[in-house]
Amino acid sequence: MVVRVGIVDLISRSPESMTRRVFTEAVVAGAALIADRADFQLETTVFGIDPMGPLDDVDWRGLRDMDALVVSGSEPTTSDIADEPLVALIASILRECGAATSLLFSCQSAHAALHVLHGLRRERLAVRCHGTFLHQVSGAGDLVAGLPDEVFVPHSRWNVMTSADLRAAGVPILLDSTESEWHLAASADGLNQVFLQGHPEYLHDTMAREYRRELRRWLADQTRPFPEIPLAYFPFETHQYLMHHAALVRSQGDPALLDDFPLPSSYAELTSDWSGHSRLFFANWLRAIHDRLGAKTLQVA
Repeated sequence: MVVRVGIVDLISRSPESMTRRVFTEAVVAGAALIADRADFQLETTVFGIDPMGPLDDVDWRGLRDMDALVVSGSEPTTSDIADEPLVALIASILRECGAATSLLFSCQSAHAALHVLHGLRRERLAVRCHGTFLHQVSGAGDLVAGLPDEVFVPHSRWNVMTSADLRAAGVPILLDSTESEWHLAASADGLNQVFLQGHPEYLHDTMAREYRRELRRWLADQTRPFPEIPLAYFPFETHQYLMHHAALVRSQGDPALLDDFPLPSSYAELTSDWSGHSRLFFANWLRAIHDRLGAKTLQVA
């Protein structure tokens, strides 16, 4: 059985987009863990969509042909989620693709979907949530099967929808954190809608590249908040070096200081390795989709 997964890239229309690369690699890595199912085949298709563009430009027929969608986040443009142009697109995806076995929403798309479905609002953080955080399994279901009690997940965001608000709205939380709020939540059936506030798809160097990007943005516009070094990500020696490096950037304002920025070459150079937990989560998600599709086939037969 072929499981058709659409990767919806709301960050870039470029075929070389890092967003589509990391999500595609995460899904493919998860599929590799369920190779024991002889009838399982994965087929991925990428859809580049401009969240600010006309809804008529979206390939709705192509999206509806998918068994599941992974919908990336996008950069916030307003303080209030209700005013984000993205909300209209996410509402249309929920409506047009509601028959899909699973819609997985990431980061700002998750916030938009939770706003559309449950009226939840987000809050602006005083300091960006950027780093690797420990989460506890706080619910049961296929998506967290086999995960340890404590799971590492990267977060990267200026906004939050709190765990308390999700619980008040009756949204089941599957991975929660006292440090960074919830990461994984889902619809009542455990699969039709999946919400990620964190970023399990990140590669080992993604947060380092984001931090370097934010330093460049600050150098171009010093009215922006000066970026904080990602928490619990770099080992002590590298973190100490980057504190000194940040002081130089701030005092000298020289873009050349970023030319030799230390990018980690593997998870071995980080304080935490979340890749195994990520692969297992995406394997669980694909396995649940495969099971649900198989059950539908039996019902039709």
